[in-house]
Amino acid sequence: MGNDIMETESALRERLAFLNIGQAERDQLHAMWPLIETALPAIIHRFYDHVGKVPHLKAMMGNKQERLVGLQAGHWGHLFSGAFDDAYFASIRRIGLIHHKIGLEPRWYIGGYAFVLNELVRHITSLRRIGRRTGNQWLTTMNKAVMLDMDIAISVYEEVLIEERQRRGAVLADAISAFSVAVEESLSVSRQANLDLSASAETLDGTTGSASALATQVVAAAEQTASNMQAGAAAAEELAASVREIAEHTGRSAKIVSSAVIGTKTTRQSVSGLAGHARQIGDVVDLINQIASQTNLLALNATIEAARAGEAGKGFAVVAQEVKALAGQTARATTEIVSLVTAIQAATQETEASIGDISRIIEEVSETATAISAAVEEQNAATADIANNVHQTADNARSVVESMEILNSSTTDAASVAHRVKMAKDTLDRELGRLQGDISKFLETAQAA
Repeated sequence: MGNDIMETESALRERLAFLNIGQAERDQLHAMWPLIETALPAIIHRFYDHVGKVPHLKAMMGNKQERLVGLQAGHWGHLFSGAFDDAYFASIRRIGLIHHKIGLEPRWYIGGYAFVLNELVRHITSLRRIGRRTGNQWLTTMNKAVMLDMDIAISVYEEVLIEERQRRGAVLADAISAFSVAVEESLSVSRQANLDLSASAETLDGTTGSASALATQVVAAAEQTASNMQAGAAAAEELAASVREIAEHTGRSAKIVSSAVIGTKTTRQSVSGLAGHARQIGDVVDLINQIASQTNLLALNATIEAARAGEAGKGFAVVAQEVKALAGQTARATTEIVSLVTAIQAATQETEASIGDISRIIEEVSETATAISAAVEEQNAATADIANNVHQTADNARSVVESMEILNSSTTDAASVAHRVKMAKDTLDRELGRLQGDISKFLETAQAA
């Protein structure tokens, strides 16, 4: 028959036989159709007016009422033809599909059949042209036909529901299968992730413990370093003060040596002048000695001349003798003076040489003092830099202590977090086991439904 409602002609015959619809009833349906056809449009309109009183049924129909009236009239024509052929089954199937599509449940169109059947019964009983016996037969046959039509319409609805259910069941089965696979994969991944999390938590716990111990040691070392740096800073300040004091002493020594250099130069010049004066004295003594020699020679000549003069020259001879004596004394004195001047010159030369040596030594000392003073200045600057660096290092060491204390606190917090992670991992283990059990029960229930 081209549909799933009546799979075989035997199934149709079985339905018709169960309702006692034979050829006589088919002939009666065909005979009464002309009398019903004229009244049917009004009956169908009254039916849809009745349906319109229910808000959600009216919303289902929308603006399709006239089209539905035409379909209903055509279908009732197929029913009262008594043929029960492919056209009839196509019509009833179309109506059943429409009811399913718009969501009209069987309880509503059972009520609709009751409304139309009552209207048809009222119409048949109002006809005067047929006798009571014929009227009763027609009413019986019409009831059977309407029941058959309602049975087939409900079967269409149920068939569509079954197909929909099967389709949804297949989709649900596929979804359950896919869900089962996905859940198993997710659970497998979760279990592996949980194992990884457990290993990470244990590693983190051990690491944070070691880090905490190391941080404590580093804090202690940093505190010791800071203390040492503070002591070093104090020592550097003392060293800087000592260097500054040495620089002051060295500066004063350099000034004194510079003054000594100047003094030795002045003394050397004075000794050089004294040596020159001694040489001048020697020259004068030489001149005196020459004069004494000449005087002595003149006195000798005078004595000779006095002797020649006789008595007249005696007085002159005495004077000549005195002059000779004075010339002798002068010669002896000049000889002693020459010895003394020679000694003075020798001493002066030695003094000048010693003063030269002293001057050279003092100049070397001056140069050395100047170099020491410059070196001390450089050392003073370097010591100041060292003191500043030590201070800065001490500050940095204190900062390291503070940072390490923060790190130690953070490490302690990390250890606490690692412990909480381990607890969360244990909880996750339990929840994964419970979830796997619940999912297994759900899948078993869903597959059994």
